[in-house]
Amino acid sequence: MRSSRLAVALLAGGVLLAGCTGTGGGEGGGGEASCAAVLEIDGRTYLGHGDLRREPAVTGRNLEALVPGCDDTGGQDDPEPARTARAQELADVPAAVAVLLDGSVYVREGEDLPPAARAWFDSPTCEHAGVVELTGAWLGVTGPHEAQFDGDIRPPYRIEVAVTAGQAAYLGTTLRLQVTAATDPLLGPDDVRETLWTGGEVSARVRCDGDRFVATAVRSAG
Repeated sequence: MRSSRLAVALLAGGVLLAGCTGTGGGEGGGGEASCAAVLEIDGRTYLGHGDLRREPAVTGRNLEALVPGCDDTGGQDDPEPARTARAQELADVPAAVAVLLDGSVYVREGEDLPPAARAWFDSPTCEHAGVVELTGAWLGVTGPHEAQFDGDIRPPYRIEVAVTAGQAAYLGTTLRLQVTAATDPLLGPDDVRETLWTGGEVSARVRCDGDRFVATAVRSAG
């Protein structure tokens, strides 16, 4: 099965800031570079850790962090300069171990997150009764069919949504909603172009099928 990820909607300016690591290029070619998720606080290095599926609690205290510059274009464009950013202190983990920046957890080199933090990276299972309405930022879509350039997508496919409104148990989580041929209404090409590609939101009516989230209806929420 082939997967097509159309785009990533950035939440509340949540750009994954990155440092730069390089690998040598081949003969006659320039070096290729790839950016790693890294930052520094008080001279200590913190590395990006996995994809958050649940928002961890924070204390409200910020720490000044340095995000190293990055050049991941092989010299074709101007490199991103180093910048300062405000990392957030986590409520349940000391800042000497990990911090939160732009929706991503960064762990200090040589340290490990406590076992309880594993829940941050696990998607919740579907446990509600009946049908509920959920709204959230549309992060991407995967499915067996090639996505068309004009935005046309055909079911079945799964959309990934960061939930911002709806059932309390799912707020702040990232869910994968199954869209089928029975889903009505479906997302159309205009929804894809205007919502997914520009970082908008979708609303869906969702039921459980075992532990899966199945959308009985899905539409653009602007």
